Amino acid sequence: MDVHEQPTEPWKGADPGLNENLPGPPPASTASVPGIMAASPAPKRLSRRALFSGLAGAGAAVAIGGVALAEWQQSQQNTTANSQPAGSAGANAQIGHLLRRTGFGVTLADLALYTPLGYQGAVERLLNYQQISDQPLEQQLADAQLDLMKPQNQQRWWLLRMAGTQRPLQEKMTLFWHGVLTSNYQKIGGPKAYMRMIVQNNFLRDHAFDTFDNLLLGITSDPAMLFYLDLTKSRKNAPNENFARELMELFTLGLGHYSQQDVFEGAAALTGWHVRGAALKAQYYPADHTTRELVFLGQKGNFDYKDIIRILTNHPATPWFLCRKLFTFFAYENPSNDDLKPLVDTYVKSNHSIQAVMKTLLLSPQFNSPKAYRARVKSPTEFLIGSYRALEAKTNGAELPNLLYLLGQTLFGPPNVAGWPGDKVSSLWLNGGTWMSRLNYINLLIAGGRTRTTVYKPLDFQSIVDTHHIDTPEKFVDHFASFLLDGTLENERKTQLVEYFNTPDPRSRKGHITLSGGKSYPVSKVRGTLYLMLASPEYQLN
Repeated sequence: MDVHEQPTEPWKGADPGLNENLPGPPPASTASVPGIMAASPAPKRLSRRALFSGLAGAGAAVAIGGVALAEWQQSQQNTTANSQPAGSAGANAQIGHLLRRTGFGVTLADLALYTPLGYQGAVERLLNYQQISDQPLEQQLADAQLDLMKPQNQQRWWLLRMAGTQRPLQEKMTLFWHGVLTSNYQKIGGPKAYMRMIVQNNFLRDHAFDTFDNLLLGITSDPAMLFYLDLTKSRKNAPNENFARELMELFTLGLGHYSQQDVFEGAAALTGWHVRGAALKAQYYPADHTTRELVFLGQKGNFDYKDIIRILTNHPATPWFLCRKLFTFFAYENPSNDDLKPLVDTYVKSNHSIQAVMKTLLLSPQFNSPKAYRARVKSPTEFLIGSYRALEAKTNGAELPNLLYLLGQTLFGPPNVAGWPGDKVSSLWLNGGTWMSRLNYINLLIAGGRTRTTVYKPLDFQSIVDTHHIDTPEKFVDHFASFLLDGTLENERKTQLVEYFNTPDPRSRKGHITLSGGKSYPVSKVRGTLYLMLASPEYQLN
């Protein structure tokens, strides 16, 4: 086996009536989504100072979130995380924040599983995922019998993994690496080679918490990457510089830490790897590797690809560059050097273990600070799968790739080798079109409807009310806020939601929902209340 194959220790046509009276954007060409009903216009009487101000309220929501987490931190002066009662606003805020950042949304089942563990116990469970079986998911995916030679099915396969995994952080790390050590299915050798994206994806999943060295060694010989950045075209007598340049600029050092001569010498050292035809495994040809003495980043020798990776992973700029990417993706943007220093120290002391760095990050004061709470706009993938899981949508996933595309992201198809801009600056995920698509998707989950491939049933509110013994509008709002909004909904907003729930709707023709207290309310109001919660700025923020 090559070094990069060795894991390092520690490893052990919809019905318009379904959307009746749901508040939302007025139907217009910008709100139309193929196969999804546009949300109905909000009755004028409900605009009262605009129940929620949409995108304009995002900044305020960050401030509200910071206050909620600050209150939790204050409570910790008198009690430990392990003794936080399940369901309290403080515990929900902290565990909810952890689960959103390390996975894809929060459900009631997630809170029931992770809250009793306390914060540190929850982190340990997320990091040590090997102890948790994901066999039911693997069986589900096998039973689906998806043709993984087709990009749409590849996306569907991964989205279903995200929705069903019991190892959320492993899957979230796979998504992180896909945006860093990235390739695009449109340039990996043609349709007959599309399976290379699954090979790469499985490698990133299997080595998500490995050493950075092993990740880079593996991606250097990955058949999709060899094609994507032209390393397979590199020859002993004509080195191709693309991979060498991106390896330093985007994967390890960043601009300003290498010269064009380093690119030239690095490209020479990386020669020898090739992938033939539609093969799913690359081969190393020593005869096509440069044998001359090279000078790379100030070091001299007869270097090969292993030497290049060794030099790069030990370069003083690398931990700062990598840890900034990790911190930005999982905590907040524009971290200071003081924010990054503990992660950099861990990287060095742990021999470049990503698992160790992530543990330091998740247990850091910065990760649990008001500055981090609700500080990033949810990516399309986070929004799609988080909402899908929270409302327990039950589909075969055939519609998910197209929905994700409408939201502004295509898995296995990032825009370029730098990945998605939204991973660096999360506000870039939102624009007028993607915002409307989010609202349409919420409408689909709640009121039901039809995409080109799937029929969504309306959410069964009566069953939810009966199961959870919801007896008042206040309890209804509290129930959904507990896992959608960490139970941190401010009083004024809660009052607005309850008032909306209580507002009569004589135009509703879709029946009523009877709360366990015996009083009935129009379905349109029940649906509309949940819609407004999911459309709120707080819910759009991760």
